[in-house]
Parts: sequence; C-alpha cells; structure tokens
Amino acid sequence: MREIASILFGALFTVSLAIALGSLLISRLKIELCRLEAQLFALLAGSGILSFLVMSLCMIHGARRGIFQWGGATVIALAVWKGHGRPKRRELPAVPLTWIAGFAAVFLAFGVYYLVNALAPEVSPDGSGYHLGNVARMWRNHGFVWDYHSMYAYLSQGMEMLFLVAFTFGKHSAAALVHLVFLLALPLLLVCWGRRFGFWKAGFFAATTMIVSPVVARDGAAAYNDLAIVTLIFAVFYLLQVWDEIRQDNLLILIGVLCGAAYAIKYTAFLALPFAMGWLLVGCGWHTGRLARLFLPALVFVAPWVVRNWVWVGNPTAPFLNAWFPNPYYHPGMERIYTESLRHYYNIKHYWQIPLELTIRGGLLESLFGPVLLLFPVALFALRSRFGRRLLLAALVFALPAYMNVGARFLIPCVPFLLLAMGLAMTEIPGALALLAVFQAFLCWPAVLSSWCAPWAWRISTFPLQAALRRQSSDEYITRWIGDYALKRQIEAWVPSGEPIYTFAGRPEAYIDRDIVTSYESTLGNLAHAILWTPQAYLPDTQQHFKMLPVTTRGIRVVNMSFSDGFWTVAELRLYVKGRELSRATGWRISAKPNGWEAPLAFDNSYATRWSTWQAMSPGDRIQVEFPAPETVDEVVIECQPSDGARPRVEVLQTGGRWVPVTDTMEVVKAGPPEGIRRAATRDLKALGFHYILLNESDLLYDDVSKNRPFWGLTELAKANGAHFYHID
Repeated sequence: MREIASILFGALFTVSLAIALGSLLISRLKIELCRLEAQLFALLAGSGILSFLVMSLCMIHGARRGIFQWGGATVIALAVWKGHGRPKRRELPAVPLTWIAGFAAVFLAFGVYYLVNALAPEVSPDGSGYHLGNVARMWRNHGFVWDYHSMYAYLSQGMEMLFLVAFTFGKHSAAALVHLVFLLALPLLLVCWGRRFGFWKAGFFAATTMIVSPVVARDGAAAYNDLAIVTLIFAVFYLLQVWDEIRQDNLLILIGVLCGAAYAIKYTAFLALPFAMGWLLVGCGWHTGRLARLFLPALVFVAPWVVRNWVWVGNPTAPFLNAWFPNPYYHPGMERIYTESLRHYYNIKHYWQIPLELTIRGGLLESLFGPVLLLFPVALFALRSRFGRRLLLAALVFALPAYMNVGARFLIPCVPFLLLAMGLAMTEIPGALALLAVFQAFLCWPAVLSSWCAPWAWRISTFPLQAALRRQSSDEYITRWIGDYALKRQIEAWVPSGEPIYTFAGRPEAYIDRDIVTSYESTLGNLAHAILWTPQAYLPDTQQHFKMLPVTTRGIRVVNMSFSDGFWTVAELRLYVKGRELSRATGWRISAKPNGWEAPLAFDNSYATRWSTWQAMSPGDRIQVEFPAPETVDEVVIECQPSDGARPRVEVLQTGGRWVPVTDTMEVVKAGPPEGIRRAATRDLKALGFHYILLNESDLLYDDVSKNRPFWGLTELAKANGAHFYHID
C-alpha cells in the first residue's frame, strides 16, 4: 500500500500545485468566471505555468525532489491563504437534475475503470517508450541531457515536465494519473460550455460521448499528452466566446497562457494561437494592445522550447524542417521517411473504409471513437446558428494535424467541437441526444466493446485491479504487455552505465536504465542501421571509374548533376595517378554538401560505411577533398552501390578558387562483394561506441544474424519473448 500511496501523492501533489498556480493567476487577473469554470481553468493555466517552471529548472539541472516538494508546498499554502475569505463565485445556470445524475453515473463508472488502468504499471507503447523514457532520463540527471540526441528528445515536452514532478514521488503510474486528470476535466468543461451558453443538452451529450470514446479512454489513461492538448484547445475556444460576451481584456492574457501551454505540450497544438488571433481580428479588427495581451503571454511559453532546440541542435523546430536548418543530429531524408510513414493509410483500400474504421472497427487506424460518430454529417445542420458555425470551423482547423498522422488519436482535438455541433443540430428532437448518449455509453463499455470492435483495436480491454493495487507483481504485469521488458535485469547487469545499446525497434526506455539508440531516431541511429544493413542492402559491389588526362590541382570533387528522390551514396572515393592510389593524409580537407558531417565516411577505407546525402538528390550535391599542396590525379574511382538517378561528374580546383569540370564519363565495373563485410560492420559499430545490440525476431536482419552469427562476431547474452540481446566480440 505504500507504493499506492506514493503514486496517489505524486499525482495529487502535481495537480494541486497546478491548480494553486492557476488560481493565483486568475485571481491576479480578476477574471469573471463561474465557480466550476474557475477551477477547471485554474488547472489548465496552472499546468502551463508549472510546466514552464519545471522546464526552467531542467535547463540548469535543478529538477530535484526537494525543490519540487518544498517549493510546491509553499505555492499551495500561498494559494490557500490568498483564497481564504475571497467572495464566492456565482454558479452556472441550473439544469435538470436527471441529466446531471445520468452524466454523473457514466462519469463515475467509466472514471473508475480508467483510474484502475492508469494506476496499473504503465505499459502503453509511447508512454513506456519515449514519453516516460525522457522523464526517467531527466529524473536521473536532474534536467535535460544535452549529449543525448533523439528526435523524441527535441519535441516540446510540456507534459513531460508535469510528469517529472509526479514521477519524482510516484514514478510511472503517477504520471499516467496526471494525464487522466485532463481526460476527466474535458467532459466537465464541455458541460460547463453547454450550461453557460444555453446549450446544456448538447454539452451533456458531447461530454458523455467523449468520455466513453475508446480512443479517448485508452489514450487518457496512459502517460500520453493528447488529452491535455484537446482540453487546452477547447479551453481556448471556450474563453474566446466568454471574451466575446464580457470583453475583459485580462481574459486575453489567460487565453495566451493556454495557447502557449498547448504548444509547449505538443507541436500540433500551435494552431491554437493563430486561431485565437484570427478570432480577435475578425471580432474587433486590428487592436495592437489586445493582440499583444494574447501574443506575449503565449510567447513566454513557446520561446523556451524554440531557443532550447536552436542552441542544442541548431534547429528551432527540431526534429522537423531539417532541410531548412541542417544539423548533424537528424537527417532531412529520415524526417521525410518518418513523416510519410505516418500519413499513409496502410491496408486502407477505399476511402469509404475510413469512417467505419474510426467509428466501428478500429483495427486499421489504431483505434475508434464509437458508433455515434457515424452521424457526424448531422453536424452540418448546426451551420444555421452562429455557435454552430464557430464549432464547425474549430473542428475543421484542429483536424488539420491529422493530415500528418492518420492515427485515430490525432483526430481527438476536433471531436469535441464536432460532438457539440451534432448536439446543437439535434437538440430540438425529443429524447434524441439522451438516447444516443446512452447507446454510445453501453456499446463502449470495455466488456461490451471487445465483443464487436476489431480484436487489435487500441482500447481499454481489461480491469487490472490486482496490478493496480500491486497485489500482482509489476514485473509480471509489464512483461505480459511488453515482452522485451523481461531482458531488463540482464541488460542492466551486462551493460555499463552510460554505454549505449543499439536497436532497430523502440524499447521500454522508461524501465531500462540505459541509453537505447533506435535506428530512426537520430543520425547516429541511421548510421548504425546503414552499417548493419550493408551485407544485405548496401554492398559496395560497383566501381565507377572517371579517367582523365593528368591534372595537378589543390582539390578534387565529384558533383551530382540531376534531381532524384533517392539518396546519393559513396562508400569510398579513391584518387589515382598512373595506377597508384594517392595515400590519404591527415592534411586533406574533406567536405560534402549536404551532410558534410559524414563526408569522412567516404575516406575511411571501410566498405561497411558510406557517405550519403540523406535527402533527395539535387544538382550541386557534392563530395570533395582539398589538399594542403598540389597533387597530380588522372583517375577518380567511386566504390558504391549505384544510386538511381545520380549523374556524377568530376571537377578540379583551379588557381583562383574556381572549380572546373573535367569529365562526366565513367566506366562501370562490377567488383563483387568485399570479403568479411559482416565482421567489418560490427567492427565499425564498435567504433561508434556500441558494444551491445538488441534484435527482435521480426527485424529483417535477424534471419541473417541467426544463420551467420560467427561471421558477425556476436555473442548472444540473453533472449526472451522474441527479443535477443547480443554482445559484439
């Protein structure tokens, strides 16, 4: 029970601290809100402020238990003292008790189910992976780890800052409970909206349908950030309508805080700020003072993440837009591969399948929202009212990020607006909204849901009470859901602290106390991936010979002259004179465009490594060498696997610094695979600092490793549930 107490304390302390900070802000701004509204907005605004404060501590490695504990207790005490004797806020307009009772019954029943799942050990893919993996790393180091480079470390991590406070006291489950609070706050906010603006039936309908939605439930009961985002976005929309009513300029400061907090939690929520600014411009025209009250508070929360990434990796929008901000930590080509993989509908043959997958099946788009959303065209009837038009506009705007990721959870931000619009459209039909809400709740009850949705749909399917109360071993429960967790003890026993492990697939970083480098998350991971794949996919079995009259020059370069979507790669670039290779010297100045950081890989005498543009080819891409003194050259040889679409030519550096083309005619010779390529690959992997590899049996490399392990020079240390742990000899 002590562990349960720690979990509950970590979550409640974090939430209480957020509410305290938000209450102090709202009180200071003297904003006119109803009682329940003020409490919900205090939670949301205070979460943004707390996240900002923790982020500031992480920048200076000051994120420590004592600071959280005593600083937080002081803030909570101050908020209680300031609130003592304050006049009570007015209540929202009254609504029929039967609707309140019905909603409360659904809220409590599903809430208990979600609470038990959140209390159980965290086993969600991203929660046990990078969300809490980043948190655990920051907790061990009291802040950001500047020498750790992963695309997921560069994302804005506002929610992780809240998780860090909860994690300090209650570890993984405490963080999941903090996210659950946002899930529970959202339907309450929808009810408040309906009551305030006179659409209480629509509010109760939307709140009930939202809280029972399978994808909302599964996401909200895990250490994710999507429900925090949708709650903040809806709060911005809500307060913009309140501002239309009362025109209290200090309210714009609160809206700005929420917009900035949303961006700090997830990049896709950046739309909240331009949406709010557009609302002001349409509503009152250009008013510098009002726009500043909105924009400047948001900037306070946005700027630290932008500046951090600019200083850390040279890209303020990392891990995106790497072609605009080239850096040695993430390749533009890998960014393209990653983003394209997210926005394609795999196994979807017809677009008419999408509504069914999102509402009834849930197997091909990760999860589902429930059958009532099949009636979404009804929302168009809400266009008849001003509120309906605003709701549908917001739904359209906040659905835009789903273009970049087709998973169901990326549509969550637009669903509250769509449900409210549906409620407005059907509010005059007697009993319709109540009947639909009950229908949705019944069919989405976890035990019923499993009988009709796709078996592999992402949803809450169990009631793990024994695991939640820690009567079942946490190790046993986690291993049931995350097979490679079974290797945790062996990994931590074999791998020295601070030494990385390479893997092709994501791992439960939140539980394994070692740095895991995944193939697609960084340039280091890309390089290790390419090295290990050399025997199967990148054999440099071709030589491209460029012969010319002897020329004495201070530099040679090979330039591509064509466009192509593929990458141009060079395993080795060799220079000859009279059949003799020029010995490579330390004085040679080697460079390339793009990806100049990896240019030396084409001059390292290893067939397992290669330089690559790591982005689509374009004219002017080049790899070059400049000599400390003039050298005579009559042949250039590129050893590679030919790149489709590449048209290389050789240029020499003349006196005066001008590059002059000498030949684009090449003779292609098939050289055959070099010997010992597998051992060369693991040798080069060791040179990068890797001595350990984790492979799944589903990894394409595994079959070759299992058949040719002596040639790879690998020793298997442990295996469990289809995962194999190797040491490089």
